[in-house]
Amino acid sequence: MYHRITFLFLLLAMFGMSGYAQTTPPATPTPSTAQTAPIVDKAAPSELSKDKISPGSKVYIAAINGYESFLTAAFVKKEVPIIVVNAREKADYQITGVSETVQASWAKMLFLGSEQSNELASIVMSNVKTGVVVWGYNVNKSNSWRGKQSSSESCAKHLKARIEGRK
Repeated sequence: MYHRITFLFLLLAMFGMSGYAQTTPPATPTPSTAQTAPIVDKAAPSELSKDKISPGSKVYIAAINGYESFLTAAFVKKEVPIIVVNAREKADYQITGVSETVQASWAKMLFLGSEQSNELASIVMSNVKTGVVVWGYNVNKSNSWRGKQSSSESCAKHLKARIEGRK
């Protein structure tokens, strides 16, 4: 039994070192080859995010690889004062975004006994008529027990706070 544990430890150490050995430090550019980004002297568009989202607004949620159903359920569960519509033409606002799930690795499941995933989502709400972004939120839930449900409920909670004027 002792030899098996020792062998497993050595095997994992070799995998760890091989991954480290394959990484190379990033090359630092010399001053002559480095390109500098142009300096833009503009103020942040803070007036864009000051638009008021009125309760009862009609919102269309664009396709986000299945994440839109989680957002809709979260809006209902958290009692966000909006109306979700199926057609973009009927909406005052549109929600677009991206969502990504990183499943637990085999090592995390084996050694920690955890199947919890990491959830990443970023959504943007914009006015359909003007195209102005009125609200945006990104969430990163590591070791998420309920997966996409957890991240979508976080988005819904923050949208509700924005509509009610708490943020």
